[in-house]
Amino acid sequence: MVDQKWGKFTGRFAVNWTPKLDFTDQTLIYGSYAHGYKAGGANPPGAVLLEGADFQPTHPLTFAPEYVDAFEGGTKNTLLDGALTLNANGFYYNYKGYQVSQIVDRTSVNLNFDARVAGAEIEATWEPLPGLRFNFAGGYERTALADGSSAVDLMDRTAGHSDWVVKKASITEASNCILPKYVAEITTGAAWSIPGEGWCSWTYIEHTDPVTHLPYTADPTDTAALSIPAGYPGFDPVGPAATNNGAGPAPNNGAGFSKDVSGNELPNAPPFTLSAGAQYSVPLSSDWAGTLRGDLYWQDNSWWRVFNDLEYDRLHGYTNLNLTLIFTNQNGWQVMLYDKNVFNTTAITGAFLNSDDSGLTTNVFLTDPKLIGIRVTKNW
Repeated sequence: MVDQKWGKFTGRFAVNWTPKLDFTDQTLIYGSYAHGYKAGGANPPGAVLLEGADFQPTHPLTFAPEYVDAFEGGTKNTLLDGALTLNANGFYYNYKGYQVSQIVDRTSVNLNFDARVAGAEIEATWEPLPGLRFNFAGGYERTALADGSSAVDLMDRTAGHSDWVVKKASITEASNCILPKYVAEITTGAAWSIPGEGWCSWTYIEHTDPVTHLPYTADPTDTAALSIPAGYPGFDPVGPAATNNGAGPAPNNGAGFSKDVSGNELPNAPPFTLSAGAQYSVPLSSDWAGTLRGDLYWQDNSWWRVFNDLEYDRLHGYTNLNLTLIFTNQNGWQVMLYDKNVFNTTAITGAFLNSDDSGLTTNVFLTDPKLIGIRVTKNW
């Protein structure tokens, strides 16, 4: 049983100032501080690989709450007799226990990292002529995991350690594992036969005989022990003398080596974003008005995992343009013709990695396809 409890004061404090300035119609300057949190919880238990094995994949039993200290300051302004609005702000978020989920052993496991986010935004609207309006917004943010952050990369469990290799999970196992290269090379041979069992299960059983260093089984009917290749030096995952031909003991219960992700960017946090729009409205008759509008959006490259692997985790930036033509009637009728995603851009906006036993397949989220249509509405 897992018993968890959290207690924390949360809230927001803000200060506003409205000075009288000669070059603006109206100005607001503000600053705020807020402290909040998102609850933690319990992770599912690790998969049981094999009856009798004491060296199983394990997950953190729980994940911690996510706390954030958010600082923000900015200004909102009206100029040119109301024709122009210009707003800008800067922000800094300090996360403790930022929660990141990943699919492991056919379930979702949450990890915690400390992280920082800093950035600024600017937005403006301008109406130079009656009926003609422009809008613009731009944002910049810099995100980074705190120093000392680390985790096992399920796409790169060996993390560059040449003495270790990844062993693919069998149909009886939920998760891949890493093995010393010499163990993997021997167990790949036809002489090594383990009917009905996976390599990760077998090699990580408590099996090291203190004298022979050969796999040990408490069950004399286990025929797997009869097919050990001659000269096999044994494998000791966790023993104090686990040299394993120079490979050393198995890290993280065989799940893999932890990677240093200090300074890596947070998922789905493009450094730059831009949006712009323009519209023109004109009376068409005593009852009808028409509006032509275009909206452009662009975002920079980003990542979808905290490992920031250039070949796998990169989300490429993209541009999207939408056009609409709207006819509005004073009696509440509206007819809208629209062309969404004018350039038929297909971009990956997010993804998640599935578990090992599914072949580490990746689900991706895409921008909506090009869509041309008409919509008629009536308001009463």
